[in-house]
Amino acid sequence: MSVIGQHRRADVGRTLVGDVLEIGPGLAPFPTPPTARVTYADRSVDGGTDATWPELAGQPHGPDSHLDLDLDVDGLREVDDESFDSVIACHVIEHLANPIAALREFERVLRRGGRLVLVVPDRHRTFDSVREPTTLAHLLNDFRRGVTDVDVEHIDEFCEAIFSQPPIHPDQVRDWHDPARLDGERIELHRRRSIHVHCWAPEGFAVVLAGGLARDLMSWQLIDLYFFDDVGGQPDNEFGLVLERSTARRSPTEQSVAFVRRWVDLALEPSRHPRRLFALHSALLANFEGWDELAPTAFVVVDALTARLAEERAVNEANDERVAAAEARAAQTSERLRASESRLTEVLESHSYRAGRAIRAVFVPQRRRT
Repeated sequence: MSVIGQHRRADVGRTLVGDVLEIGPGLAPFPTPPTARVTYADRSVDGGTDATWPELAGQPHGPDSHLDLDLDVDGLREVDDESFDSVIACHVIEHLANPIAALREFERVLRRGGRLVLVVPDRHRTFDSVREPTTLAHLLNDFRRGVTDVDVEHIDEFCEAIFSQPPIHPDQVRDWHDPARLDGERIELHRRRSIHVHCWAPEGFAVVLAGGLARDLMSWQLIDLYFFDDVGGQPDNEFGLVLERSTARRSPTEQSVAFVRRWVDLALEPSRHPRRLFALHSALLANFEGWDELAPTAFVVVDALTARLAEERAVNEANDERVAAAEARAAQTSERLRASESRLTEVLESHSYRAGRAIRAVFVPQRRRT
């Protein structure tokens, strides 16, 4: 059962203990308990932050970084294996050229049973809504090629999405996104600005993790999650996952199936709409080509959907039976009322007839016989 309520980030943050590494804290670090020992890691940029992000100039400065690193180029090479109890990557993974490589690095620096908090914008709730979601095959290809730089195709797609929608930036910054003016200098500028390279809905991202587990590229257990439309809470444009570095010895298929089964259990909680299951099934099918490893996870979702539909059918049938019984009781009551009215009418008519005869006998003179 999920323990994340309307205070989503705070609820997750309370579960983090010991040595915590937060990557890319930005202007506002993720909430953690006062007892947590937090190390901040971020990337410095040539020319400084105000020149790179003029739209943010004057805003409060975030925490100073303890580690200066470029996750795409360097990974977490300054961080020792199994040196942290928790890793936080809040609105980070969508900016990376090679998300699977990053997920492997997050796992490497976590101690056994350590937790990873991933917070990701839901593409349906941002300017990414006009873009196609990043597929599992695309990410695997980038991982196999060892990609360390955001390619021009991604930058062009991102700029097209931004420029085709109502302005969200000052004029100068908006102009930088004009696809017709994307020269080499602007491409490098967008690499420094760290664009949304990738975009996902929650279910599409679940397939990425399930696929990585099925290919034995990572070893995560799903502990908890939240969606943008969970009751209450802010912000309402993201989803969050709490993952744990697995300590169990299981095959890649078993890990992938366990991950999806846990996702299904959480998605079927009473406060959540079962459409989440259909979305997960659709995301699996969309990534199926050449992916026999995903078949067992798809069966998990189908079984859950079948069970859910059977439950709803049973409830509907029970409701139908209750309605039929109520209608039968109402019909019986109505019949009794009609019978009672009929009997009362008979009684009244009978009394009236006898009363009339008695009155006539007293007041109406009898004819004499002649």
